[in-house]
Amino acid sequence: MSSSVTSQRMLQQETNIVSTDAQPWYRQHLTSDSLSPQPFVLTKFITPRGPTAPPFLCVAAFPWHLNSLTDESLYDISAAKIAELQSHWKASITPWLGSILVGSIGQAWIFRKAGPPLCLQVPPCSDEHMEKSLGRHVKCAAWALDPRSWTAPLVVLAAFGMVFVYDPMAGKLISSLRGHGGEITSIATHHMHPYRFLTSSRDHTTRLYDLRFAPRKGPNNPPWPPSKRPSRAGTGFGLHITGSEGDGFGRCIAVLAGGRSGGHQAAVLHAAWHPTEDLIATCGADRAVKIWRTPYVDYKKVYEDTEHLAREDKPLFTTDLIHDARVLSVWWLSHDILISHSAPALMRGKSVHHMYEEPGTVAVWQWLGYDRYLGVGGLRPVMKGSCDDWRNSRSFKLLSVYSVPMTTPSIYVASSPSRKHDPLLLVPAGNVIRIFNIARLNHRDKPLFPLDGETFIEDEDEELEHMTSAMQLGSFDLEEERAYEVGFESEESFPPAVYKRRRPEKKLFEQVHGWMARHDGPRLPTELPNIEKCQLAFGQHVILGIGGQGSLYSWKLA
Repeated sequence: MSSSVTSQRMLQQETNIVSTDAQPWYRQHLTSDSLSPQPFVLTKFITPRGPTAPPFLCVAAFPWHLNSLTDESLYDISAAKIAELQSHWKASITPWLGSILVGSIGQAWIFRKAGPPLCLQVPPCSDEHMEKSLGRHVKCAAWALDPRSWTAPLVVLAAFGMVFVYDPMAGKLISSLRGHGGEITSIATHHMHPYRFLTSSRDHTTRLYDLRFAPRKGPNNPPWPPSKRPSRAGTGFGLHITGSEGDGFGRCIAVLAGGRSGGHQAAVLHAAWHPTEDLIATCGADRAVKIWRTPYVDYKKVYEDTEHLAREDKPLFTTDLIHDARVLSVWWLSHDILISHSAPALMRGKSVHHMYEEPGTVAVWQWLGYDRYLGVGGLRPVMKGSCDDWRNSRSFKLLSVYSVPMTTPSIYVASSPSRKHDPLLLVPAGNVIRIFNIARLNHRDKPLFPLDGETFIEDEDEELEHMTSAMQLGSFDLEEERAYEVGFESEESFPPAVYKRRRPEKKLFEQVHGWMARHDGPRLPTELPNIEKCQLAFGQHVILGIGGQGSLYSWKLA
């Protein structure tokens, strides 16, 4: 059996659920996008509030339902405890069923099924320079649960490098947490322990917060040799902040540090929890995708307020060989299969004066090191990856790669850990949303050999001359070398290396048939703002889309 067929079957086996006689809409055979039945109907649209109205920047649907305590194994508690909490759970959750949380500039809105929208104001930043440089843009938001009552919903927002926790029932701010040294780019709540959440940031780190503990009022960092005093290096080195961590409740208990030792060397743009194991996937502007073990936290010392920040700087896996540009998001599809999305990039062509734009890509790939770390007994508390893994690993297998249009702002991946439905890919495109079944994506074509499609050169000298000519390295003489040493070299004498343009990937919108969530109502304006972010929510029955000028779309499964 060929490797391409094996990859295709592997992708479908890992992502598909057991087939039934009545095929769901996402398994229908399609011949074209225009002729395919549209399963979603636009049911709600909030019109723009004017050309100068602030845009909606992020969206987070309420993630739980009345049976989440039992169906989703929240808190990992006993059946007796679940029965005790069930009545309180239903009373706390019912008012927020079907709610939509959106972030804007200086505020966030909660649109409920009944009643007027609820506005949550972001307080002004105490550091005027930081607020001026970062702004009060709420670019990421999430829902959490209050560990004091176990059932009360909370709203978590991020603006100008700080985390704000709100009580939506009271409509007030109850906690302000600092720790990051840059803008926060994503928030991810743990699926089983909803009082814990991840925050990724442009300060090259990812932090893990736990709402069960109060903020630290001062650092407790270990000494860095040769000094015997506690280090005060701060957040840039993955340590406690030098001052107070904040007010209210919530504490940073672990950090995935950046730096040359193994962490990200640029902004971290997204983080995602593994669906079942203590693993975290991150991606960033350094083109790298990394997989980390969740840092081991000594909770006994945390309760005693004597802990050091659990710090991890060497992931189990890292690679920058999947994408050519910054990686905007990464998502888990199964225990060892992931999907990642990169932005477009400006590339150098055949000469230094010829530049071209490389479109962003969506790649489905398999991490080949999963069984090596979690084959028997799960992760050990002090396990580390090898040098080959945390520097630039090749222990992955590309299953499917497609290019997306240059104007694609983001993607959303809806997957089910219990495999109740196939994983779906949602891509905003103007004022419509394209929907694709990831399990139906075709395998990636085999690369050409030799890679440049030319005849293989056996002679070493001839090969070296051929490579030098192809890379346009030029030649050196003594005078040029001396000029280089004293800093008088010219750009014409030393033209930069130029590599051949790679064969472009298949275009997702042209090669794969899918569905569209679009508006066909005659009462809608003719010109609508583009959709920037989207989400498949409420049991995969509703698609949400947000965009400029405060516009909100809601499609419901017909």
